[in-house]
Amino acid sequence: MTEKEARINIRYIGGEADNHRLDLYNASTSLLGISKALAITTQAVITRGKDIRVKGANIPDVEFYLHPPKKGSFIEVISVVFQDPAVQALGTSVVVAAFWDMLEYSWKIATGKDAVPKTNTVKRIVKENELITDELKAVLEAPLQQIHRPIDNLDSKIQIIRPRGGKILVLDKETKNYVYSKNDGGLREDILGNVTKYNIITGYGRFYMDDEKKTLPFNIDKNEISVEQEEILKWSLYKASVYGGEGKIFLKAQVINDNIGNIKRFFVKGAYTDDKDNAQVG
Repeated sequence: MTEKEARINIRYIGGEADNHRLDLYNASTSLLGISKALAITTQAVITRGKDIRVKGANIPDVEFYLHPPKKGSFIEVISVVFQDPAVQALGTSVVVAAFWDMLEYSWKIATGKDAVPKTNTVKRIVKENELITDELKAVLEAPLQQIHRPIDNLDSKIQIIRPRGGKILVLDKETKNYVYSKNDGGLREDILGNVTKYNIITGYGRFYMDDEKKTLPFNIDKNEISVEQEEILKWSLYKASVYGGEGKIFLKAQVINDNIGNIKRFFVKGAYTDDKDNAQVG
């Protein structure tokens, strides 16, 4: 059986970490977040972006191991071991590089940093799955909040290190503020605009909001939105793509803001329109 391994060093610095110790609850919460985020990232790679998990869990043909901490510093060592057929899904020669590229890309965009894929494999994944960036940002938010748990001051940092490759990402007070910056903007029923992208399988999409004059990500509340209302989303997308500015609809959605009041995304609970040509409106 073919196996390929990627080792990751997680280095905690500042605060109690400089005394070679961490609060037990904070440290265990951080490691739990790392395990979830790694599972989400790995699944995105080996399925070529077709399956973005909402929760981190076991992945067939991929094992995750925690190794003894390195002496002399607070560094946790984790290995991700790819086995067949997961290895063959990407290719023996590229699976590790693709994993590292997806980790760096997805964790950076989910912590408010600019990033672009570097390997051809991840470039293709992003190109072929146009909503993957929005999906990864949303599903990685909770695990990244857990990862940041030990960061409690400006000196505290967590470095994600690729052995022989250097630091891939540094998490700090700034990135912690970003992943926790989810203020409830309230439930609105008057959000006017057009659906510009929509994935009927995952329920993620993008919506041009007339008031803000910009496109914002959304995902639907599958427990509340009706089949007819989901058809309205698809109708808006069709009208906007074929006829330009047509297909205006109203969203009923929970508005999620950042910590300074800017809209981050919508959690859509309904959709409606008074367009008489829309056969889905009763």
